[in-house]
Parts: sequence; structure tokens; C-alpha cells
Amino acid sequence: MPLCLTCYATFQHVQTIEFLKNAAMLNNAAHQMDAVMPVGPMHQPIPVAEIARAMSKADTFNNIRISNSTVGAVNTGNLARINAAIEITKGQPTEEFGAKLKLLTEAIANSNEANVEIRQDLEALTRAIADQVLVERSSSKVVTSTLFERLVTLSAGTTKILAAAEQLHAAWHTLVG
Repeated sequence: MPLCLTCYATFQHVQTIEFLKNAAMLNNAAHQMDAVMPVGPMHQPIPVAEIARAMSKADTFNNIRISNSTVGAVNTGNLARINAAIEITKGQPTEEFGAKLKLLTEAIANSNEANVEIRQDLEALTRAIADQVLVERSSSKVVTSTLFERLVTLSAGTTKILAAAEQLHAAWHTLVG
């Protein structure tokens, strides 16, 4: 069901709050499990404060530059999540991945080579990759590889997007070793 921009922004805000609450509860539960039964590697908490700080700036998208984009081609909810992912990589070992994520997002948003539907699919895949690599507690190489394969397949007819997708893929390989 389509929503107006104001309603959609409200919906996205509620989803973000729910995500942050769930992430905080997961961190708490994992911390308690580590305290009660310290077997195996210790829990690496989801950076809830950093994500919340980045999401609070989500309306301005300080990391992503969009110019000459078609109305409706860019999903602001996906951009907010991608912007937050870029924000939390700054000053971290994942900073190079964040820089390539920014390049890909801008290439998709500013592309004249792909139609609106393809751009929306590429944007959703980019957000899913960002979530998988930067937010998931233990990201799956199989899932991330599959997402990258689909991203490259969809961007095959676009030179700038394909180049940016390949750079992001290379940054991910560097990150995971």
C-alpha cells in the first residue's frame, strides 16, 4: 500500500526505533549469557548508540550527494539506512567499505543508465549488503556473496554502477580477508 512521504517517514522512524530497541535487548541478553556462561567467544555488541546517532541525522543524508534524480527513483528509507551505515564506518576498520558504499549509492541515485525500477532494486540490494556487513552480529559470507552476485547482475548494463559495485565487492573481500 503506497504512503505519502510524511506517512512513510513516520513509518520508517517507528521501524528504526523498534530496530534500536530490539538491538539493545539483544545486546543485553547476549551480555547476560556471557556473564552466566562464558563459553566460546564473547559477544560483540551491536553499536546501538552509533546507529541511533547516525539515524537521527538521516533526514539530511550528509554522506550521500544526489543530483538530477528522478522523483520516486530513490527510497528515502533505504537511503537513511545506507547513510547510517556509512556514518558508523567512519574512523573504524570498515571505513574503506563505507567509502565504497557511498560511491555505489551515489552512482545508483544519480544514474541515467537504469530505469527507476532497476535503481530501486539496486538500492534495496545495497542496503541489504550494508546491513549484512555492518549491522549483522555474525554476517554470512554466503548471504553477502549472493547479494553481491545479484547486485552485479542487475547493474550489468550500467557502467558507473557496475564499476562502483565491483569496488564495493573488492572492499568487502579486503574486509573479510
